[in-house]
Amino acid sequence: MEKLDLQAIAGSRLSFRSNEHIALFSDFEEVRGMNISDVLIEGFLFAMVTHGHAQLSIGSDTYHLQEGDLIICKPRNIFERSMMSMDFNALVLFISPEYVAQLSQMVRMEWTHSMFSTTHLVLHTDEMVRNRFRLYFELLKNHLASPESSHKDLSMKLLFASMAYDLNDLRKSHGEEFLHQTYSSGENILRRFMQHLHDPSQPFLNVGEYASLFNITPKYFSSVCKRLTGKTANQLISDEIVRSAQIILRDSSKSIKQIAASLGFKNQSHFGRFFRQQTGVSPQQYREGKTL
Repeated sequence: MEKLDLQAIAGSRLSFRSNEHIALFSDFEEVRGMNISDVLIEGFLFAMVTHGHAQLSIGSDTYHLQEGDLIICKPRNIFERSMMSMDFNALVLFISPEYVAQLSQMVRMEWTHSMFSTTHLVLHTDEMVRNRFRLYFELLKNHLASPESSHKDLSMKLLFASMAYDLNDLRKSHGEEFLHQTYSSGENILRRFMQHLHDPSQPFLNVGEYASLFNITPKYFSSVCKRLTGKTANQLISDEIVRSAQIILRDSSKSIKQIAASLGFKNQSHFGRFFRQQTGVSPQQYREGKTL
């Protein structure tokens, strides 16, 4: 399985414009002749179709993309069974999770939660929105090519913040519901929790351990998560553990016992019961492609 992260981008022969935080790509002429199978996305990805059409599968969902469709995808997703027309092209923006964490401090909490909580999303844009995102892309490309200056980083972050609000408005226009700002202390707890939960370098903790990390009680921590996301803290943790387990089961030769240990389970049996409860199949059945 191919892996798409900034390190792979830096080492590729494709015409990416990139720095240590973001990468831009807009020439699918280079990709069409390549034999690429499944791709594991290790960052936040935004892609807007500018020409042609394509078919893309993400997990159990298959999308038929056409001009104007905008794809939003968070880390640890697998793109598979992709096909594109000969005239297909798209503007692709890739952002590291670390940079999104920095940006989240500049925008409203509702944007931060939507970025971390939505696994993937496809929205259709009209011509006005399409043109605006083309301008964002060109401005970002121009910034990447410009010499270093004292305000370059801040200027790019403000540009991303502006784009973030446009994305929020676009999602609302498609019926996506967002929770408004409430108490800043609760938002700050949720932001820190989301960043920790989606950081591949951090171990998964239980509700009490996360609460201790943030110096609050488990009851208050769970109430914050429920109030701001509609899900309990335990549900949010379980969702992310299952997603990580599914990826490791598909993209690793590790034994079930090794996977259980890497995800913080006491033993293989405990992991097996948890996985079956969440997905309806055992880890081994999932690995063999048997899903409900």
